[in-house]
Amino acid sequence: MPTESPVDRVYERQKRARRWGVRLGLAASFVIGLIGARTALALPQPCTVLTDRGAWYQPLAGNGPVPLPSYPESWAPAPRGNQLLPGTYLVRLQAENPNPHPITCIFLPDKLVALAELFTGESPQPLARTGWFLPLDERAMKSPQAVLPTVLPPGTNTFWLRLWVPANSPKIPSSLAVQMEALEAFTITQRRFDHAHGVYGGIMLAVVLYNLFLFSSLRERLYLLYVLYASFFGCIWLVRAGMGLTFLWPHWPLWDAQAHYFMIGLAIIFGNAFSSAFLELPVKAPRLARGLQAISVFVGLLLVGVALQRFSLIETPLALAAAGTCSLYVAAGFLRLRQKSPEARYFLLATGMVILGTVVYIAAFFRLLPTTFITANSAQLGSAAEMVLLAFALGHKIRHLRQEKVAAEELSRLDPLTGLANRRLLNEQMELEWRRVYRQGSTLGIVIVDVDHFKAYNDAWGHQAGDGLLQLLAEELRSLCRRPGDLAARYGGEEFVLLLPSLSVLQAHELAERLRHTVEERAWPHPASPLGPVVTVSCGVAVGRPVEGVPVSVLFAEADEALYSAKRSGRNQVCLRTASGTHRRLNSA
Repeated sequence: MPTESPVDRVYERQKRARRWGVRLGLAASFVIGLIGARTALALPQPCTVLTDRGAWYQPLAGNGPVPLPSYPESWAPAPRGNQLLPGTYLVRLQAENPNPHPITCIFLPDKLVALAELFTGESPQPLARTGWFLPLDERAMKSPQAVLPTVLPPGTNTFWLRLWVPANSPKIPSSLAVQMEALEAFTITQRRFDHAHGVYGGIMLAVVLYNLFLFSSLRERLYLLYVLYASFFGCIWLVRAGMGLTFLWPHWPLWDAQAHYFMIGLAIIFGNAFSSAFLELPVKAPRLARGLQAISVFVGLLLVGVALQRFSLIETPLALAAAGTCSLYVAAGFLRLRQKSPEARYFLLATGMVILGTVVYIAAFFRLLPTTFITANSAQLGSAAEMVLLAFALGHKIRHLRQEKVAAEELSRLDPLTGLANRRLLNEQMELEWRRVYRQGSTLGIVIVDVDHFKAYNDAWGHQAGDGLLQLLAEELRSLCRRPGDLAARYGGEEFVLLLPSLSVLQAHELAERLRHTVEERAWPHPASPLGPVVTVSCGVAVGRPVEGVPVSVLFAEADEALYSAKRSGRNQVCLRTASGTHRRLNSA
């Protein structure tokens, strides 16, 4: 028989271990299933609402519902335009408790109902009251949701539900349908609901505070617009979830019922302002920018209508304005994407997330999609994703703007013809180097270079050729600046300056002489120079060691005097400025 190798023995042990693992897993699953089934059998069965036994209606008569036992006069009419007519509704319900003992259940009328009261028919006093019309303390449960708790005895029970729909209401229910749920199940669902909105509120607060801090530090208007937009947009969902009524204004139910109109309107206005500035629409797409401005003005007028309590005239136009805004956002994003805007990708992705979340939420609201944790909170999830993505996009945008600003500042410090430092940068660097060599006890050299008879060159060859000559000379000057602190600049016209820290008089003179000789060797033609057939330059050199109280302008003036000495002496030469009484002169290395 073949001998079993150590590898085979290890493999067999692993295979036996896997088989035992599978057996133990199956056994554990069976035990857990038995425990779960027994627990499920032990839990109370849910209470249910049987088919409604009738609904009556009476039009508005005063500022409140028709009192019991005065029952409404006619059968309830069908909703008009997906909304109940103003008035009082009385609905007879039968609820069943299949358990052998009483359980606490809750009736769930339409969440937009202004006032809902539950009766047994034995007393004119309601068992429970709820609705957005009541302050939080006057509701049967201190919940922003429309809930009516009651203890349900075993068997079938009859209840009366009175609903009141006021005229010109900020919230109007769409049906008389009533659901029922065990209190324990409702509490679990509500806790998950509150946790989800707590996470959303935390994300919103973190994003808003972070960008508010950036605005206070950087003073960038885009950050402020984003903070206002994100704040109002996030508050739409937090107000709808009852967070405002629970934590901020529990005694102002009427304000809570209409606050979302203001949040939506202000979110649209500041969202339009932010999007227009973020995508640079006034410059890159002025028509879209004007379209967003028109929508903002229209929404502002709608908010005036909300303040005047004209809710029935506001809801549809506000929804259309929001839809139009989303359409313009998408159009602007794709347009800027075609224009190669790097921020357009972020903007489209962020806008797409919130639009998708809102569409899923609406579809779940109208029962086109199943109501799950994801679909019920899809708008908040999309909004949270949008906030985070826009925060990243805004950071990218600000970095890009600052890079452009730095690049523009750099360009403003360079001569546009030659690419050398301009006079502004030269003056700044002379001051910096003067202070630096003073601290180091070193020297600073300045060489002023002038093209001999440059006006005659321009007259002979034209200004375009003259510009070309200055560019060639600029390359020669740039090649001499090899050390940190060395700077070549165009001072004006045909004059250039070399800034040379930590050079001796001899070194500065030799460098200027080398430049003069190099230009002469290049043999650039000059048909109008009295010095010869080629271009030449004259140089003035001054080198000094700074002393307290002497500005660098003194050293520059001495280099300028040296240049004029070179010109008076016949040009095409280097002249070194000798000592003056202003600071210690270096006449030797």
